[in-house]
Amino acid sequence: MSYREKENKIINFLQDFGCATQEQLNKLFGNNIDFRYILETGNVSKKKNIYVHKLKVIDNKMILALDVLCKYKGRYKYFHTNFEPIYITFLTNKNLLYHIIVTDKNNEKGVLKLVKNIDISMPDADKLILLFEDSEMYSRIECKKEYLYCTYPPVQIV
Repeated sequence: MSYREKENKIINFLQDFGCATQEQLNKLFGNNIDFRYILETGNVSKKKNIYVHKLKVIDNKMILALDVLCKYKGRYKYFHTNFEPIYITFLTNKNLLYHIIVTDKNNEKGVLKLVKNIDISMPDADKLILLFEDSEMYSRIECKKEYLYCTYPPVQIV
């Protein structure tokens, strides 16, 4: 990459995704990132260890979804943001499309209905990664697609 190309990609990434931790950015883009330059552009601010695009706010669910994406580093071809509750969609090297779905106590019942009727309620995916705040919801999931159930914080597979 040419000089500052990596940093400009990170600024564009933050514009699309809104926020990310420094650790996530290092995992996704590699080390040797000039974070001072990123902050000096005026497009990004830093709150503790989270970098936020100037037009966005810290979205804790996006941070959780990015934690999952980082676990798949090296196993995906591409990824993009999506609309809540699907935070990130990515295509693996094996051509499997995943949706990362993040809930909180306010929308977990709605997400349960959504995944039950997944064929008509959301764009097609081969597999789902579902993040719930606790393990209580696991027994209530009815889903026709393969899924991975995770709890947070921190993100753990159940």
